[in-house]
Amino acid sequence: MSTALRKATAWASCAVLIGLFTWLVVRPAAANPYTNGFATLYTESRILIESPRDLRRVYENDWFQQQIDRFLGRHVLDIAQGQPPTMSLMLAPVAWLSPARARLVWIVLSTLFWVAGLAALANGLALRSLYGVPAFVWLTAAVTPYRPIAENLKRGQGYALMFFLLCLAVRSMLRPTRRRAWTGGVFLGLMFALKSAGLWLYPLLTAARKWRLLSAAAAAAATAALVGAALAGWQIWPIYVDRAFHWIATEPSNHVTAYQTVASLAGHLFVFHPVWNPSPVRHLPALAKALPLLAMGIVFVISARRQRLDSERLEERALTLGMFVAPLVAMAPIGEGYHYTMIFPAVLIGWWWFLRTEAPKRNWLLMAVCTALICTPQQYYGSSHLQAGWLALLAYPRVYGALMLWGLLAHAMVARGGAVVPSTARRGERQA
Repeated sequence: MSTALRKATAWASCAVLIGLFTWLVVRPAAANPYTNGFATLYTESRILIESPRDLRRVYENDWFQQQIDRFLGRHVLDIAQGQPPTMSLMLAPVAWLSPARARLVWIVLSTLFWVAGLAALANGLALRSLYGVPAFVWLTAAVTPYRPIAENLKRGQGYALMFFLLCLAVRSMLRPTRRRAWTGGVFLGLMFALKSAGLWLYPLLTAARKWRLLSAAAAAAATAALVGAALAGWQIWPIYVDRAFHWIATEPSNHVTAYQTVASLAGHLFVFHPVWNPSPVRHLPALAKALPLLAMGIVFVISARRQRLDSERLEERALTLGMFVAPLVAMAPIGEGYHYTMIFPAVLIGWWWFLRTEAPKRNWLLMAVCTALICTPQQYYGSSHLQAGWLALLAYPRVYGALMLWGLLAHAMVARGGAVVPSTARRGERQA
């Protein structure tokens, strides 16, 4: 096959895959503004624009539901519990539009956030063009089957933006410079301010002694909070903190299988509720609280001990970041399927690592399995046949996929007698 024909075939293949994704996923997502997720984003931002002082009432479920119905012109059941007041800033630039037009703009922007995040990862990992197709184009085409991004777009949620911010932070840490070692923290701080996302990363970065980056994250989050407070007042923050902790700690619906977290798994197995969880293995609420803490402790200690963020080798920094990001959702108190959009950097780093090393077939198989688990459709793990007793263990595939991916990356950090496989990275890369 001639070089010109290979290039034409590569471009055509990418165009077909991206076109199918646009037609089958983006187009229908843009056409439907009446989904929960988007309903809260749009309503909170609309309140911020029209009567910002009323934001303090968004945690009153009945009142907030009335605002959703009023602004959307249709009943869409949703709540704002657990969401920071600063989330109202997310859709503020488009919330003055009608719900249909705001939804269209938001889905287009979310798709662009996804592609831009992939471009940042491709640049950070130094991915090369393939048969003349730029890395971000063929990567966008190759990952169109990644189900969490499709779920995020379908719901009109905000995790494409969180993914984009996380990718910018990862890119900054993959290619650090002494003068700009803090820049990744700005993106992490915005993630935390807008969606309380990325909290898992902070203790790990503290263990890695990334003080400049953490200071930048704190400054960015504080700036967003100040902007929100200037508009809506400070009274909302004590209300938010009180309601958020109470909701996370006591809300029985957080143990349904839609929430793909270790905490939800433990609660589903060991916390009885007549409506939300009528058939646990046993009612052992103390055990349900202890198991997630134990899992978090094990994952944190191993990750902190094996991290190499200050390494001069690109591979070691990449594996560290993948190891940090992989359990980001599974270790969170709340995390639905579309939240797994955020852990794609770890998925990509895993495939990138095994493609550039002589990995055994077993590792290839495990990588394929954990990717498939992370992409398991909600129709499967939400099935009524997997809700009772020990069968519920089969209803948390994304948790297992994420933890398996973390294990693969953590193991890769000590491959071949405790040293990472020799790097092909450029010499002289400067340490953060």
